[in-house]
Formats: sequence, C-alpha cells, structure tokens
Amino acid sequence: MKQTTLHRTETNVSRILAKSGSISFMMNVAGVGLAVLMQVVLARLLGVVSYGYYAFVMTVITFVAFPANLGFDTAIVRFVSSYKADQLWGEVKGLLRRANQLTLLVSLVLMGISGVVIYVMYRNSGGEFYYTFLTSLLIIPLMATATLRQSSLLALKEVLVAQLPEKVLRPVFCIVILYAYTVLFHVKAGAFEAMVIFVGSMLLSYLFGAWVLNRKLTPHTKGHPHRFQTKHWLSESTSLMVNSGMYLILGQLSVVMIGMMHGTSESGIFSAAVRIATMVSFAITSINMIAAPMISESYAKGDMKQMQKVCTLSGRSGFAFAGLVFLTILLLGQWILGLFGEEFKAGTTALILLSLSHLVHSYCGQSGTVMTMTGQQRASSRILMISTVLNVAFNLLLIPSLGMIGAALANLLSTAFCYFSMMFKVKRSMQIVTGVWMPGRTGSKS
Repeated sequence: MKQTTLHRTETNVSRILAKSGSISFMMNVAGVGLAVLMQVVLARLLGVVSYGYYAFVMTVITFVAFPANLGFDTAIVRFVSSYKADQLWGEVKGLLRRANQLTLLVSLVLMGISGVVIYVMYRNSGGEFYYTFLTSLLIIPLMATATLRQSSLLALKEVLVAQLPEKVLRPVFCIVILYAYTVLFHVKAGAFEAMVIFVGSMLLSYLFGAWVLNRKLTPHTKGHPHRFQTKHWLSESTSLMVNSGMYLILGQLSVVMIGMMHGTSESGIFSAAVRIATMVSFAITSINMIAAPMISESYAKGDMKQMQKVCTLSGRSGFAFAGLVFLTILLLGQWILGLFGEEFKAGTTALILLSLSHLVHSYCGQSGTVMTMTGQQRASSRILMISTVLNVAFNLLLIPSLGMIGAALANLLSTAFCYFSMMFKVKRSMQIVTGVWMPGRTGSKS
C-alpha cells in the first residue's frame, strides 16, 4: 500500500512537471527567441555605437531597479504557494497589496535619486546618451511591479499567462513599433528613440498582465478581508532581495565594468553575448518556475521524498536541454553573433565561456531554489556574497588586459564557485541532491 501511494505521488509529480514544465519551456523558448530577435533588430537599426549606449543604460537601470520590489517577487512565490495550500486568501490579498504599495514608494524614491545623479553627471554632455538615461528611469516602477504580478501568477501555477506579457508581448510590441518608426516612416532611430519605444512596450504589456492577474485572483479572494503580516514579510523579503541583488551582480556586473573600462561599444558586444548565453540555462529557468512553488509546498508538508523527486526530474531535464544548446553555441556561436552585425563576432570566445557558466548552473540544478524556498536564504546569502566579491575581484583583475574574455572568465569562475557551493550545502543540510549526477545520489531511488 505504501509503495502504491509513493508511486502515485511520483507519477503525479512527474505529470505536473511534464505538463506545466512543457508550457513554461515553450514559453521561454518563444521568449528567448523574441528577446534575441529584438536585440538583433536593435543592433542592426541603431548601429554598434547607439546600441552600446542602449545596452549599457539598460544594464545600469536593471541594477537600479532591482531593490524597488524589496525582494517581494521571490517572497510572493514562497508565501502565496503556502497560503494557497491552506486557503489563507486574506493573507494573499494583504501580501500583494502591501508588496505593491511598498514597491511603488521605493520606485519613486529610486527614480528621484537616480534622476539627480544623472543630471549632475551628464547634464553638460547632453545628447543621445543623456536623454536615453533619463528616459530609462520610467522603467523602474514598471519593471518592479511587473515582477510582482508575474510572481503572483506563478505562485497560483498560472504559468502561461504569468510569462506571456514579458516573454512574448513586450518584445513583439517593441519590434513592431520600432520597425514602424524606422522602416515605414524612414526615420533613423537612436538609443533615445529605442528607449522610448521600449518603455511604451513595457507599459502595454504591464496593463495586459495586471488585467489577467485580476481575473485569475478575484474568484479566490472575493469576500476575504485583507490580512497583513508586514513586519514578517519585510523581514523575509529583504533577505531574499539581497540574494537577488547578488545574482544580478553575478550575471550583469561585467557589462557595466566593461563599459567603464573599455567603452560602451565593447560593452554592447559583450551584452549581446550575455543574452545569447542565457539560452543555455533557459530550460532550467523555465522548469524552475514550476518547481519553486512545488518545492515550497513539499517543504511545508514535510514531504522530502517529493522534494527530491522534483529536484531530480527538473534538474536532469534542464541539463539535457542545456547540453544541446551549449553544443549549438560551440558550433554556431560566431554566426549567431554575426546576426547582430559584423563587429559583434569579436565576442565569440566570450560567448563560449559565458555559455559554459550557464551549463555549470544547469548541472547544479535547483540548488539555489531549494535554499530560497526552504528558508535558507541567509546561508545562500553567505555563498552569494563570497561569489560576488570573487566576481568583482576577477573583473578588476582580468578586464583591463583581456577585455571581454576576462569578464567572461570572471563570470565562469564566480558562477562555478556559487552553484557548486550551494549544491553541496543543500546535500549536507537537507540530504537533498540537486546535482544532476553526483556520487552517492539517492534521489532516483526515493
């Protein structure tokens, strides 16, 4: 009887991961394809100089925007999954309202501070770069609140509509409007025009996403009063925000440092390589959107066998696709970069090294997600802090002499340290094996 129940549980986990994971995977395939297409269109229409301005500003504004939601994007996945299991819809309403209120407040503060800094630093230079930077400030509240909406839908296991606005609609809007502006009206677009169009695309996709969330959430929450645990939520979310910030540094800091040390043109080329390399780990990222709430629910129920099953199935599936994409980049990386423009082929070696970083990430599976969803964010913070320091140190050491290749090496070394450390930490503390294949694995027999 026990074996029958266990088999039924494993089958159910496999079915959920296969169905929802497939939806998420296909959505991310479309999203990555459209994101790369959008960057190709931008690079070709803007040219390497204006595209360098655009890519540099977008990277900087991403860093500025990340504290705006105070880590509530990750906290929502964790808490709403748990509240949903216990039918605590009043807490769900309270969490989402408080998260949006605080996020909007912090966004306005960040916009004000950033605006003053940009004015002081670049007001005398004027021109394309200055006005592109100022316009990009509008991204902060849109990006921050959009991530809260996406997290809410993911926690409700509405995978398709959670990702549709940002993965599909936003790049489609941007490509169509940009082409209409430049091709149909025969106008030369620069970084400023591209940023205005991107902000408009973000607004359109945000409005659609907000409408979807309201329709999905209202049937569950209607009639329930808001219940607030603001102090508890803030305590947990701010810890998660620190982790998210360090993940961001590991992934994007090199683009900014290259721009500061070697100029925005090389930064733009490296940025294109960074975006292509993310295709290696997009499968594990896609599956993670399904696995994260399942891991949270399993931990809340004390069902470690189900958690192991989720980690085993999601990890192996994600790594299999990562291996195929990595081989494709090895063979066709230079050609893919050439789609952006002939100058971008200079980033081929950096692209291969960055892709290897994402392959390492995929090999280590759901290690970071397990730590986040089981309340071990402080332990993961320590690992991320060391990894971030290593990343900065390696960048400072290698970029001056090696440029893009040095930045990619810095990313590979710090990423490998980060994810292998998390993988072994989860194994020691919880007896959960997240690595795809490693000695002493017990997950496949659970």
